[in-house]
Amino acid sequence: MRTIAIDSQILNTVVSCGRKVKMMFIDNWRPTEKAEALEKGDLMHKMFAHYYRGKRAGLTLNDEDHALLIAGSIAEGRKEYLPMQLSVTTAEEDIRQFKENILYWQRDGWKIIDVEAPFSKLLYERPDTPTKPGLRILYEGIIDLVVTHPSPHGTYIVDHKTGSRRGVPFKLSNQFMGYCWARDMNQVIINKVGFQKSLSASERFQRQFISYEKELIKEWAQQAVYWTHMLAGYIDQNYFPPNFTSCDKYSGCIYQPVCCSIPQVRQFKLDSGYYQGDPWSPHTRDKKEEPVGETEA
Repeated sequence: MRTIAIDSQILNTVVSCGRKVKMMFIDNWRPTEKAEALEKGDLMHKMFAHYYRGKRAGLTLNDEDHALLIAGSIAEGRKEYLPMQLSVTTAEEDIRQFKENILYWQRDGWKIIDVEAPFSKLLYERPDTPTKPGLRILYEGIIDLVVTHPSPHGTYIVDHKTGSRRGVPFKLSNQFMGYCWARDMNQVIINKVGFQKSLSASERFQRQFISYEKELIKEWAQQAVYWTHMLAGYIDQNYFPPNFTSCDKYSGCIYQPVCCSIPQVRQFKLDSGYYQGDPWSPHTRDKKEEPVGETEA
């Protein structure tokens, strides 16, 4: 039986452009220079993960332990940003925003259930037949946090988002609906960290709530199966059709320099502006996230 594993990034890309699927997920081409907004988001995620693991372990019960946990999270951030493509000034601004965010929400009443929790769940299975091999589709990913929130009381999926522009969360998100399907939940909190220097803490640090009806989650799963069958067809035919209507979305596709070149030159463009990295893993943190409103990472 054939097995295909997808996550929200693969699903988004299959829907948007077949050629991008091949370059990003089949051939594993990565830009030589990573966008600063993505590096800043990665750094923030690393510090949040360290902090919330400590909070889950009970290290925020008194002011002294809490201060030590914040300091430890910052030290972890400084260690992590050294190999990143970030200036010291930019990285330290990221750290400052992290500390302000933690202090702003220090009495949020969250009980931490999971931190950076990976999952792999069977989405679809078609058995082998004498004339046709079967297909198993796994949906995978990693969820930033699962928490118990005091008001409105309940258990929520939490996703951290960073950015320098204001925006509202988009409900019809493969990322969020996929998380809800995987955990059999229906409530998501976007933990927004804004980098706008002119705004107050209450404007920069917002927690936005999304609730999903079970019918929407069911419909999402059906659509995910459909698009994975489409991906299987691309692979079988070794043909990945481009979709030029997606080239300018979200500040422009990272592969525009390749696609804007004639076919004979595209391999040169890949070799000179990109490198072939490790195979894509839905369980790693180093990845482009879905935009929320006008956010950057």
